[in-house]
Amino acid sequence: MTQSIRDSFIVTADDYGIRQTAELILRLVHEGKVDRVAVLIHYVSAEQAAALLATGVKIDLHLELIGLLKSGEKVYESALVRSINFIIRYVTGLVTAKKVREEWQDQIERFRELFGRLPDGLNSHEHLHCFPAFFRVFTRLAEAYGISYIRFGKKGMLTGLRGAFIARILAVFWKRTAAIYAETRLDTSDYLVSLDWLPDFKAFSEQLPHGSIELVVHLEREEDYRTMLEYF
Repeated sequence: MTQSIRDSFIVTADDYGIRQTAELILRLVHEGKVDRVAVLIHYVSAEQAAALLATGVKIDLHLELIGLLKSGEKVYESALVRSINFIIRYVTGLVTAKKVREEWQDQIERFRELFGRLPDGLNSHEHLHCFPAFFRVFTRLAEAYGISYIRFGKKGMLTGLRGAFIARILAVFWKRTAAIYAETRLDTSDYLVSLDWLPDFKAFSEQLPHGSIELVVHLEREEDYRTMLEYF
């Protein structure tokens, strides 16, 4: 990959702390292949937090609802199954905006306790903050804590050549939340894309739009790890 293409991406490694991701992520951070790391605060140890802090990389909090949703711990899980599970729990009131706010605020406080400071940015496991009913909760928490960077993409989602199922859903959510984002002063990338939405990364990289692109990678996925080694 050319330097100009590398410079187009803000590479964020998700899920630090779960599924033995720490070693892989730290390795690629030290190699300069990762710009930001998203931490699952309920799963990261004090030793893993110290090792990450020592790198100087941007550290984001990866907000999650694994306990409320009773899902999200598996590496490979059907997006359709996850979506149905989420809808059932939301419609039946098992997951509400109030419960989400309380859970996410607790995670921010746990991050501050473990890392000794607030995170550099906020995002969420399985992109749950993009759900319109939760997005305002998400942005208000960021503003209340003075966390300036969020995962959103001010110009939109890049769904890839085939348009992954989850990417299409998030693109719809983006249209419904763009006005909320516009009311804030929060920073974000121009575009957002996840590596697992891209069946052919090489073809995707040859048609990049102008602007910064946050590229989300899950290094516990063998496909993502190989792509990072090959192209970054």
